[in-house]
Order: sequence, then C-alpha cells, then structure tokens
Amino acid sequence: MIFIFFIAFYVLVVFILSRLVIPHLGFKEDNIPEQIPESMLAKINEIKNQSSSREQFLNLAYNYLGSRFRSERLNIFLKFNYLFKLVGEVWQMNGYLPCTINNYLLKIFLVKSGWFKETEIRRRHVFVNFVIHQYLQVKINDKWLDVDVGEKQRGMPIGKYLKYFG
Repeated sequence: MIFIFFIAFYVLVVFILSRLVIPHLGFKEDNIPEQIPESMLAKINEIKNQSSSREQFLNLAYNYLGSRFRSERLNIFLKFNYLFKLVGEVWQMNGYLPCTINNYLLKIFLVKSGWFKETEIRRRHVFVNFVIHQYLQVKINDKWLDVDVGEKQRGMPIGKYLKYFG
C-alpha cells in the first residue's frame, strides 16, 4: 500500500505540480520577452546575417546554443535552482542549463530573428530518467522538426530528441 501511495505522490509531483511551479514547463506556452539582453540580441542578429533561410538560421542557432549550453541528467537534481533563473542571468552563463531554459533560449532566438512566429514553435515533453524532459518542434516547410538543443553536445542532431534512459 505504501508503494502505491509513493507512486501516486511521485506522479502528482512530477506530472502536475512541477508543471504548475517550474517556469517554461507549464501547460501553456511562454511568451517571448519584449526586452532581452543587448548581447543576446547582437548574437541573434549576427546569426541572422549569416543565414539565407529559416532552416539555416535554425541550424546556426542550434549549433551556437547547443555548443554553449547543455542538459545533464544528474544536474537537474543537483542544480534544481537553475530552473528558476531569469533570461538575463542565464545568458551570462555557460555549461549546464535545464532543458526548459535551453528551449526557451532557442525559442527567443527563433522569434527575435524574425524568421519564425511563436505559433511555429511548440514544446513537447517526454518521460526520461524519472523526470519530464522537454524538447521543441519547429515548423519548417510545413513540416514539424524535433529539436533538442540541450542534447546537441551528446550528439543529438536536429530531427531527433532524447527518448530513452541514458
């Protein structure tokens, strides 16, 4: 009986309460902030100037953000406070960021570039390593591409997302 209670409690915390409390994990999409750090806007414009198409911008932004930031399974527990950092604060960082923040940064890049509308970017969630993992789907040429920017450093290409334990 205690085991069933523990499972029910875990499901309640992971699948419902976490989505009500953790930024960028909620049940509705986050809006893009009006103001972002100047250095972030400069990087977006630099990548935009290097791009001749939406797909090229997505690839360059994915490569940049995926090389600068990464998701890590264990750190979601050890650095839980990172889930609550603001955009200006995480922009000054390098290394580990939760998948929710990685995806939010990519969404900001895509929308602020002018190449994408917010309606062409959607969050998706899967259950991996006993927690919710988030990735994005981005619409290119009337087709939705899976994009898991936090997993780029582990070799995850555009078109795939983390699905399994690992």
